[in-house]
Amino acid sequence: MTSRVTLSLSKGGRKLQLCFDKLGMTLALVSALAGCTTGQANTTPPVTGGGGGGSGSFVLQLAMGTVNFERFGRGLNVLETFRDASGFTALPITTVKLRGPTGFAGPKGSRDPGSGASGTIPLGSASNQFVIGTGITPPMTTIAAADGFGIGPPSCSCPGINFYPFQPQFADATESTVFSGGPEPFYGGPPAFPPTQLAASALSSLVSIPSEWPEGFYFIGFSKTPPVGTYTIEASFSQNGANKTDTASALLHSTALLPALQPAVHSDGKGGLIVHLVLPHGVKQALVNVIDANVPPAPPPAGGKACPTGLGFATLKFTSSGTQRVPDNLGNYGQGGAPTFCKNDLLNVQAIGFDYDDFGLGPPGNTQQRPPMPARADATYAATVTTE
Repeated sequence: MTSRVTLSLSKGGRKLQLCFDKLGMTLALVSALAGCTTGQANTTPPVTGGGGGGSGSFVLQLAMGTVNFERFGRGLNVLETFRDASGFTALPITTVKLRGPTGFAGPKGSRDPGSGASGTIPLGSASNQFVIGTGITPPMTTIAAADGFGIGPPSCSCPGINFYPFQPQFADATESTVFSGGPEPFYGGPPAFPPTQLAASALSSLVSIPSEWPEGFYFIGFSKTPPVGTYTIEASFSQNGANKTDTASALLHSTALLPALQPAVHSDGKGGLIVHLVLPHGVKQALVNVIDANVPPAPPPAGGKACPTGLGFATLKFTSSGTQRVPDNLGNYGQGGAPTFCKNDLLNVQAIGFDYDDFGLGPPGNTQQRPPMPARADATYAATVTTE
């Protein structure tokens, strides 16, 4: 459902690589610049904090749970935090692996890294590949990084704001039919989260990137039930040529799944969306993400009026069953003054339910270095498509 286009530009010894998805939003700007502070492998200066003046104290945490992919598949939820003393992302450029108990293996036949591997797999889908540094052989390829809240591509040392990751990993090799088009982007937007803003990129001090709000969870799909036992996340990074690894472990207690979600959605015909959701037994909270597949909007028909660029994405937070509305006028990427979604836009609606307070663990409300992690981090997922 998502395609990527990569552009590489070189001038005067400087190289810029831009990646776009079909939503028209920048995914990454990888820069190898003379004087770049964090974008060149093995040449970065010592890191003493995330980006908010931290003390150099880094804390990596992990919780594990199951995922019910709309009754058609099962998976793991990897809930991770990696923060400095100020609550910011500890180290924005890392490579991340997950080590599991006996029987843990990546499904065979996937394009994602770790396919068929046993015991330890790198985290991140093939859609999240970022090459860091130039002039070295082979270049450092980062599939996913340990963010302040959740697994994602390398980003910025901001208060938990990162590029959105594509999920679930191994979507193309599982029995689930929910992700028939491949992995999807997950990220938080208005009205539950603040509007998009520009944030300084960890990959180059010369560029800014649109902020997306991470939602913490990272899903991995499996063709068979993953084993119970202890899982360990490994976040590896390089500073001044020295390789280091931080680890954190968590226990997956059982393979029980939360009940399925059944969101009901329809357009209000005015630029917004109405969502009705019942939280089944065991689900304490749900986030409903609405992704506009037509940003920027398609050209208007002959003689028609152009619709300004809409929101691109929206999020509703449910703590009980009921009906909520994505407002009509959240355009300009959440700043307001324009329709949230344009007429006939294709909207991908993702409902994710949790047996814990996922929203409360992350920014903007929570920037604790050690947010209290749940003993279990089970989730349930359902998706539907509608038009404005």
